[in-house]
Order: sequence, then structure tokens, then C-alpha cells
Amino acid sequence: MEEKIKKLGESEINELVSDYKALGDAGRLKIILYLLGGKKSVGEIAKACCSSQSATSHALRILKDARILKAEKNGNVNYYYLADEHVKTIIETSIEHLDC
Repeated sequence: MEEKIKKLGESEINELVSDYKALGDAGRLKIILYLLGGKKSVGEIAKACCSSQSATSHALRILKDARILKAEKNGNVNYYYLADEHVKTIIETSIEHLDC
């Protein structure tokens, strides 16, 4: 792991900064926490996070652009889910860190 860290270039560092910026918003973090439970539609996410569909869609776009979430379309409905297990690990580790 230490070797990987030493090899990070400017573009990789900037990509990490963008990822943390995407995670660094209460509304977007609520969405991610909700999606730890699995794939959900925009309407379900908006309702659970007490947000408008418009605001939720905007937050989802940011998280998708940061490759934190993925989406799939089923008919007219978009379903969002965590992009991979790394995202889940980051969030779970951050929650554990609260107790430190």
C-alpha cells in the first residue's frame, strides 16, 4: 500500500479530492447511507432523505459523476446503488472512526 501512495500523481490526487468533495455534503452522505441497504429509485431516495426529487437527482448526478454510485434504468425508473464494495468500506470505516 505504501508503494501505491508514493506513486500517486497529481491527477490521482485531484481525483481523490473530487471524491471526498462529493462525499462531503450532508445530503449526499444521507443518500449514500440509505443506499447501503441496496438499490433504490430516485423517488424512494428522495422520500427517505426528505428531499425534493430535483435536489435528489442533482445530488445523485454528482455522486454518479464521482463514480461513487452507479445507475440502471428499468422502464422509466432509474435505480441507484453503490458503485462497488470500496465505497461501502469507506463509509463503514468512517462510521467506525466516530467511536475513536
